Amino acid sequence: MIPGLLVANTAFAELKVAVLDVQKAILESTEAKQFITNLQKEIAPDADKLKKIESEAKKMQARLAKDGAIMSESERKKLTESIEEKGVNYKYLVSKLQNKQKQKQQELLRMMNPKVEAAIKVILDENKYDLVLQRQALIYSNPELDISAKLTEMLNK
Repeated sequence: MIPGLLVANTAFAELKVAVLDVQKAILESTEAKQFITNLQKEIAPDADKLKKIESEAKKMQARLAKDGAIMSESERKKLTESIEEKGVNYKYLVSKLQNKQKQKQQELLRMMNPKVEAAIKVILDENKYDLVLQRQALIYSNPELDISAKLTEMLNK
């Protein structure tokens, strides 16, 4: 064996490594769960509108499929336009909800960031890790190396 390789292996074996999924830790925290519950209540009216539009459009499509052959041209055209209008409204509302969720998620992360940084610093100082890797950047890691639950616990204090 090459002497330099032996030293490198020994140094690596003593390296204290941890894996952290910050997003998972945040989302599992009590504060984030409450934030998400409040968001769901806030968007519930729009989500209900979305379901109603979808239901109405499906009924119209079923009617068109069933009775389209016996409808007058103007009636069929009017129904087709109504279906298209429902589709436009549906897409707009979906986009609106997605944007709102994205904004609220960013708000949650901004709000939690100082707490997360402080908690990570405490965990690192207490455990003397040499290297902390982001979970999303790894293909595999031993679950024993994951400190995400520790971070969630610190955030809940």
